[in-house]
Amino acid sequence: MVAKFRILLLLGCISVISPLFAQQVNGHWFGIGKMQNTREYHNYLSELILRQKGKQVWGELDYYFRDSLVKVAVKGSFDAGSRKLSLQPFSMIYYLSQSARNSIDVNMSGNFNLLVSKTGSVLTGSLAPDNDHRYTVPEINYRFTLSNDTTDLIVAEEIPVKTDTVVATPTTPAIQETPANEFAKRTKVYTKELELENNTVRIEIYDNGEIDGDMVSLYLNNKLVLPNVSLTHRAIRLTVALDPSLPFNELSMFAENLGTKPPNTAALILYDGTKRYETLLSSDLSKSATLKLKKKQ
Repeated sequence: MVAKFRILLLLGCISVISPLFAQQVNGHWFGIGKMQNTREYHNYLSELILRQKGKQVWGELDYYFRDSLVKVAVKGSFDAGSRKLSLQPFSMIYYLSQSARNSIDVNMSGNFNLLVSKTGSVLTGSLAPDNDHRYTVPEINYRFTLSNDTTDLIVAEEIPVKTDTVVATPTTPAIQETPANEFAKRTKVYTKELELENNTVRIEIYDNGEIDGDMVSLYLNNKLVLPNVSLTHRAIRLTVALDPSLPFNELSMFAENLGTKPPNTAALILYDGTKRYETLLSSDLSKSATLKLKKKQ
């Protein structure tokens, strides 16, 4: 009898605790922010990357403004009881600015509600301007969806790679790879040289402009590590092992096409431990943008 009581008590505790673990906002959230100002509509393709410890939340908001990808740090709090996420004021580009480089910033704060169901997790809410701009800057309404599409990327050679997008799996046909001789025919254009401390680095790559169907492959030291992927506002993430025996490693972006608006452009972010490097790459059908990666002495 005592044993049965303990089992029932344990099951009861599990049933209470399990929903609490579900009430988290950790992860990568993707959505489109919609702003309406009189007859004009503005959309923000966005990614909200959150980390949570207790009630504290921090991370970054990545969003497209005109032809640029903008990243801004955010922090706030999440109440599991009410399922409400609050983001403290942070700077966001004024929607009538001409460009991201020459812009006016406005302080925005966020309030969202978390909905968890069997089909997925959703954050709905809005970003609102501060009191000084409440009559001139409309709210941006969002519906963020939690990303669960993590899968391993299968590649040749022995370079470990992981990605957020489905590129090839054992149960699906492999994507057609560009022949090595096609890559070799194009000129490498060195856009930047980075000195790194680690032999393994993490990479994120996005489309840097309007989503226009750009498709690329990544080569490390002339070997394919990321085959034929479409660039969007969602990050494609991979981890690559560098060759420490070489004077420097080469990371090249091969344009599989030019999209509808040439050339093929991408924003690439490289993480060397805790250090982060951002660069823009531009490739076409005659040249491949290439990074030189050197071991720091």
